Amino acid sequence: MCRASDCDVGPQLRIQAIMTISHLLGPGALAVGLILGPATVCTGQNPASRITGAVRAAVIDTAVAQLARIYVDADTAQLIGAALRRRAAAGAYDGLDEPAQFAEALTRDLRSVNGDLHLSLRWARGGDGPTRQGLGRPTGNQVNYGMGRAEILDGNVGYLEITSFGFSGYEDAVADALRFLSRTDALILDVRRNGGGSSDMSHFIFSHFFGPEPIPTIRVQRRSPPEVTVRRTLAQVPGPRRPDVPLFLLTSRFTGSAAEEFSFVLKNRHRATLVGTRTAGAGHMVAFVPAGEGFVLGLSITRVSDPETGREWERVGVQPDIAVAAEQALPAAHAAALRAILASTTDTGRARVLTRVLAAVEAQTRPQTLDEHLLASYTGNYEGRVVGLSNGRLCFARRDGGLCEPLVRLEGNRFALGATQLVFEPADGAMQLTVETPDGSRLRLTRGLGAAP
Repeated sequence: MCRASDCDVGPQLRIQAIMTISHLLGPGALAVGLILGPATVCTGQNPASRITGAVRAAVIDTAVAQLARIYVDADTAQLIGAALRRRAAAGAYDGLDEPAQFAEALTRDLRSVNGDLHLSLRWARGGDGPTRQGLGRPTGNQVNYGMGRAEILDGNVGYLEITSFGFSGYEDAVADALRFLSRTDALILDVRRNGGGSSDMSHFIFSHFFGPEPIPTIRVQRRSPPEVTVRRTLAQVPGPRRPDVPLFLLTSRFTGSAAEEFSFVLKNRHRATLVGTRTAGAGHMVAFVPAGEGFVLGLSITRVSDPETGREWERVGVQPDIAVAAEQALPAAHAAALRAILASTTDTGRARVLTRVLAAVEAQTRPQTLDEHLLASYTGNYEGRVVGLSNGRLCFARRDGGLCEPLVRLEGNRFALGATQLVFEPADGAMQLTVETPDGSRLRLTRGLGAAP
């Protein structure tokens, strides 16, 4: 990964890791390459890393030859190769003696013909600098194999962020995360920051949300040698199998490749509700092949489609069921999950709690303009309970010195902390706070009275 201080990656999407297609060299599991990023690897380059015009010409020759040999569509490969030749003849790469700059420029031109985000050129060796293995990329264990934040949201809704499918040895970490969330009433999976990785890991995770009978998931078609493979869900999984739990999936335009496959299968099999924006549209599988002089070329080598309909997600992405800005996807999905739980709840007390939590979550999805002067007028010590102001939001601590938890404004002077609601109003010359719990009880507190020392 490049630090911002090391190189300017420009507006391109970012690569988080690289996966090699093992079956390019023989039978084995398929993988979907990670796509999205500068196609280069920053290496702390020194002057010894600079490249010559002869090197650039040799790399272009190799790229054109490799395109013609294995790219998924032979006709398009010819067009892309011709485009690179025209750009080289026009002097587009003259003077690009920094390997990272040359790789970035060639990647833009590789993608310019048909928008294939899996096409890339990487600089994988930095002269006297470190190799890619020494660049500080974290190991799977250091990032919990892509199992990011896991928590129980209000209303007993589980949340799991999956940041990557790009690490081997993930099985125990996935099973542990899913076991932690196994007692929730609904589940939200988040791949908004997931650029892709292994199709095997994608299948491993979503198989936990189908029954034990394997069902078709994707159809993979290779150009050379010509062959078709249909992948299926796994008959056995080590973590909890939950084919009936209400499932929601968060997506963004960064969601790419294997993370799109993940989204594609869950949507096509009507197993999850997708919330957010359309995904990146990188629907091929990728191989990484040497391009000479320390460069590595990423090439799409398969087409991937739904085995029943033949639809692909290449260039078009996977569309959400609930379209909201990526930043608002979590509260939108949380609200949808609460509504799903409410629909099956027969306990009136539980329904009352869920209804109040839903009101608080829905308030987070609405734009609000808060007057900080008005909010500040509510702060203070209310008989040992403390209302503070942090980052433009009110917060509430159940006792002085305790954790001050942020409040969500419902309307006017009414706020929420989970299922509890708080109402501020002046009375008898002092500010009063009424704390209302879901069971209907009300506790009225006056600011400045009986404050804890």
